[in-house]
Amino acid sequence: MAERSFKPRVPTIQGEGIHMKVVQPLNTGGSYNNTQTAYQLSRFSGLGDNQTGTAASIAKVLGPIIDKALNQNTQTLGVWVRVWGPCVYQATQDCSGKGRVSNVADNVMYVAHNAQANCYFVGVAGTNGKVDPDHNWYDTDCLDNNVSTLVPFPSGITPTNSTSPGGPSAGNVSLGAAMGTTNLLNMQDPVTGHTLQWLLNAMKSTSATLIFAGHSLGGSLCPTLARWLFTGFNDLQAWKAVYVFPTAAPSTGDQGFVNGFSTVFPPTSITGVSPSGYWNQVIWNEYDVVPHGWTNLMNVQPYNPQNDVVWDYVKNTSIQTLYGPLTGLWGLDANLTYDAINAKYQLPPTPNPYVRLQAQMFTPSPLPPQPSTFSDFMNIVGAQHINAYDAHFGVPATVAPPRVDMVSPGPDVEARPENMRSTA
Repeated sequence: MAERSFKPRVPTIQGEGIHMKVVQPLNTGGSYNNTQTAYQLSRFSGLGDNQTGTAASIAKVLGPIIDKALNQNTQTLGVWVRVWGPCVYQATQDCSGKGRVSNVADNVMYVAHNAQANCYFVGVAGTNGKVDPDHNWYDTDCLDNNVSTLVPFPSGITPTNSTSPGGPSAGNVSLGAAMGTTNLLNMQDPVTGHTLQWLLNAMKSTSATLIFAGHSLGGSLCPTLARWLFTGFNDLQAWKAVYVFPTAAPSTGDQGFVNGFSTVFPPTSITGVSPSGYWNQVIWNEYDVVPHGWTNLMNVQPYNPQNDVVWDYVKNTSIQTLYGPLTGLWGLDANLTYDAINAKYQLPPTPNPYVRLQAQMFTPSPLPPQPSTFSDFMNIVGAQHINAYDAHFGVPATVAPPRVDMVSPGPDVEARPENMRSTA
C-alpha cells in the first residue's frame, strides 16, 4: 500500500449543541412541497449556462428563459413572478490579476415572488456547466478551487454597491467564497439598477418569507450571502421568516463561520415535508464528491463513502473509491483517480480549517454503479452531483449537463500568485 500523507482536519460535528427548530410548511399553491420547490427554483438560475456574449446580453436572454420555466411549472411550483434580475457577473481578469474576459455567465442570481405565500426566493447559480475552457474558466479557478486562502467574515467581503450591515466577526471563509459573494452583492438589476440589498430592504415585511437557495457553487454562496446580509435577530425580525436552502455544497468556512451561520440561521425542520424537509442545512448526497470538499476528500477514518472519496491507494495497482475499486492496465485508472482527488486534497491550508455547515445526508436510490475506468468514475461523479439530486427531490432535469470542477484543475491555477495559494 502506498504511503499516505495525512493532513490534519478539523472534525465536522453536525448538530452538537444546536436545537432543531420546527416550522410549518409554506403553501405556494403547487403540488411540490417546500424543498422540491426551492430546489427546482434554484436550478432555474443555471438556465443560462449555454449562453455566450456580454453579461448584459446574457441577462437579457436569460430573463425570458426563466420566465418561461416559471410559467410552465405553475402546477407543481405555484405562481412565481420574477421581480429582480437575472443579474449576470462576468470576469474581466484571471486569478493572477491579468486581464482576461469571459464570455459566459460566471455568476447568476435572480429573485422571484409568490403572492399566495408572500414568499421571495433568491436563486444563486452554481458552476457554469458549459464546456469551454477558453472562456469558461472563472468559476473553476477563482471560486470553486480558490480555497488555499481564508479571509475574515464578514469584514473580508467589501462590495462597492452594497453597504455592510456590520456585526461581529463570524470566523473565516475561503477567498473563493468571498469573491463570489462580493460579485452577488455588487449585482444591479438590468432595468432598475437596484442591488439585492436594496430590493430586500424595500420588500421586507413581517408577513413575508425570504428564501436563499443554490446548488453546488450556488449552495456554497447562498449561506455566505444570507449571513452577510443578516447579522442577527434585529435584521431577521423585519421578516416573517428567512431561510437558506443549500444543496450539494462544499464547505465554505471554518468553525467560526459555521457557528456564526447557525446562530442566525438555526437548523430547522419543516413539518410533514419529505424528502429532506429542512431549512438552513446543507442537503447532500453521500456519493457526491463535491460536498466532501473541503473537509473529507480522503484520509478520514473509518474509510467509507460517507467519509472519503478514495482510500487504500496502491500506486500502479489499485484504489478504492466511494463507487468501488479501480485498477486498469498497470494501475493507470487507479493512478488517474488518485491524482485527481489528491490534487484537490492538497489545496486547503494545513491544518485544514474547513468545517461543514450543519447538514442532512441522503443515500441515493439506486446506488451508483461500479466504475471500470477513470472515465467511468468521472461520469458517475457528474451524475451523482446533479441527476441524483433531481431523482431525490423528484423533479425533472433542468439545466445543462453537469460539470464538476473539483476533480479537474483550471488552466491558470499554477499562475496564481503565492498569496492566493497559501493560507492568510
